[in-house]
Amino acid sequence: MSDVKEAEEPSKRELFEFEREKFERELEVKKLTSRAEMMRERFNFIKSPLALAILGGIVTIVVNSVASYYSNENTIGLEREKLQSELIKKYLEVPDSAGRIANLNFLVESGLIPNYSGPVSAYLKKNPALAPQTVPTTASADNWRSFGGNNVLDGGVLKRVQNAGNSLVVIMTRQSIREWQKCTGFLVNDRTIATIGYCVPGELSAGSPKLSDIRLQGIAPAGAVEPQVVNVALRGKGSSDHRIALLTLSSPVQGKQVLKIRAEAPVIGDRLIMPFLKGDAAEFSASVDDECSISEIDEESVIAYRCDGDIGSAGAPLVSFVTGEVIGIHSWSGEKARFGIRFNPSDLL
Repeated sequence: MSDVKEAEEPSKRELFEFEREKFERELEVKKLTSRAEMMRERFNFIKSPLALAILGGIVTIVVNSVASYYSNENTIGLEREKLQSELIKKYLEVPDSAGRIANLNFLVESGLIPNYSGPVSAYLKKNPALAPQTVPTTASADNWRSFGGNNVLDGGVLKRVQNAGNSLVVIMTRQSIREWQKCTGFLVNDRTIATIGYCVPGELSAGSPKLSDIRLQGIAPAGAVEPQVVNVALRGKGSSDHRIALLTLSSPVQGKQVLKIRAEAPVIGDRLIMPFLKGDAAEFSASVDDECSISEIDEESVIAYRCDGDIGSAGAPLVSFVTGEVIGIHSWSGEKARFGIRFNPSDLL
């Protein structure tokens, strides 16, 4: 009898268990394979042009929404500041200083001007008895060049603007039978008007027939005899837009302001007042904002600045914001600035 046992055949149960284990392992492998395929398909979709287009559209919508939100917030903030600024200007139209100070205190304490409460409070502490005044605008709302319309002026500047405006006259020069050139001129003494050179026909001596081509408006009260131009002298060298014209009158002017010529040379940064008459003596305008200041001076005494002008402003005086004296005469406008000619006291000799 042999010691080695013959191999026994597996039972049906063992075969069943083997097949089941094999099936479960194969199922697990298929599940893992299926999951890997699904993930691969998802990533492939993300990389596809359609998915990128959808993602780009979503990002664009989000960015535009955020930009629109901040743009709206900025617009609202600017409008809020504008309303507060207009409220301050309106409350400063009161004629007496005490009333204006009371109005400013009310605006600060009531919280109606949160954007400006700090600077206004500091101003009131520094100037407890003095408040600036705005001049109420009687002209149309879009006539922003009207005197005082968009400027907060203290009493001294207000007086200098008024004096400059009271010195102005309209100079009309005949161009043809029906056409007249209109410029602004101003009194430098009671018998002399200054303007820019091209606003008159040229140098004219007494008795010249061309003197009749010059007319003046706004130089005398209604019913009074208007002085006539009896002589025209030009000062300076070069073309007419670089020369000053001095018109001598037949008699002294009454009731007008005479402007003094400043002896000190202008410097870059000097603030200016540029008053002028738009077409006729009734339409007085003045540029008095922060940008109305000298930006450049060249060797030929040409002054560059950014004052607002309009039709008829040629020949307007360039008045010192600080002293009210004349620094120069407005001549022409360029793309980036306006230009005038330096006016020296010696030009009157």
